[in-house]
Amino acid sequence: MTTHASPTPVIAQTVSPSVWPWWLLALTYYLVCCLMHLQFSLWLVRQRDTLFGNLAYANLVPGVAIATGVVLAGWVTTRLRNSPRPWLTGAFWLLWLAGAALIDYYLTYSINEYAHYPQYALLAWLLARAMDPQRSRWYVGRVLFWATLMGIGDELLQYLWITTSYSEYLDFNDFLINLVAAAAGMLLFYGPAVTSPRSAAYYEPVVELLVTGAIMLALLVGFQTGHLAYSPTENIPPGGIAQQADGSRRLYLQRAPDLYGSWPVGPRHGRYHVMRPVPALLLLLLAGLAFASYARFRTGSADAK
Repeated sequence: MTTHASPTPVIAQTVSPSVWPWWLLALTYYLVCCLMHLQFSLWLVRQRDTLFGNLAYANLVPGVAIATGVVLAGWVTTRLRNSPRPWLTGAFWLLWLAGAALIDYYLTYSINEYAHYPQYALLAWLLARAMDPQRSRWYVGRVLFWATLMGIGDELLQYLWITTSYSEYLDFNDFLINLVAAAAGMLLFYGPAVTSPRSAAYYEPVVELLVTGAIMLALLVGFQTGHLAYSPTENIPPGGIAQQADGSRRLYLQRAPDLYGSWPVGPRHGRYHVMRPVPALLLLLLAGLAFASYARFRTGSADAK
């Protein structure tokens, strides 16, 4: 008797796209932006002879910002028509626009600071692409956390080293700007996603909580031991680090008294507010939670089951 072997079942497997090139691209992009910050700023404001006379590229920023805003608004509107969550995504874009407008009116020194928006929107988009290539895990909060933390690292590097020639304080205003910019990148990435937030597996932010705890502990130890201080009694050298009478070094968050909480003169709206660290961090937390809630809303009857 002849026996026939039963056919071996073929199990379809979903092949996850390779993510390491996106991680490499995101980290390379971040490092280049950090290290080239001063050079880009000098390139932007340097006067040069052009066909339109002597001008700096910074003079073109308002026009570029308007054109970019129009293109972005048109692109978002077009995508919302085919979005599985048009009202939800549209509401968060309005929240984003309100946040950007308030930042512009109260916290922006010059229009050149608009460069933060494409810079950190792209960083957040790259991080999201590396973390969640299929837009199925909905790492909204995780993307915002790491993009914002990397933005804080960038600002700290500027204060300590890159832009010491003109950085007078660790800029908590820019912490908030970088978060809002990252929220735009997150919305651009997850806005067109077909997979519902409620159908994605929930993740515990263990790593993020551990990193936050470690940072808070380091800050507490720094303040308690005197290696970190809020404000000096007199002006200190660029970089914010001053040597004490006992030979130890202390890092000050601002290089002169009373910079935080002040309203210096600026070219954008006449003056702008320099946020104090505690209110700024509380506002950063509230804004982060607000944008992270994008992944928390029910988006259909299937999600409610």
